[in-house]
Amino acid sequence: MNVREPVTKELTVAAEELIAGQWFWHEPAPGLRSWSLQVAATELAENSVRIVTTDEVRELVSYARDRRVRLAPAA
Repeated sequence: MNVREPVTKELTVAAEELIAGQWFWHEPAPGLRSWSLQVAATELAENSVRIVTTDEVRELVSYARDRRVRLAPAA
C-alpha cells in the first residue's frame, strides 16, 4: 500500500497583492529571523509597496511589488 505524505506547501503572494487584515511573514533578509505581521493598509508606488502594519514596533515595511511574501496564519 502506498502512503502519501501530506503536502505542506506555504502560500505566497506578490507583496502588491496583500490586503488589509492579512497576516504575513516579514523576513528582513534571507537567513534572519522572521515574524508575523498583520496588514493595516498598503500604498502602491511605481516599483514598490509600502505595507502599514498593526504592529507598534514594526509599523511600516516596504517591499518590491513583485517580491513573494509568505502568508501566515492569523495570530
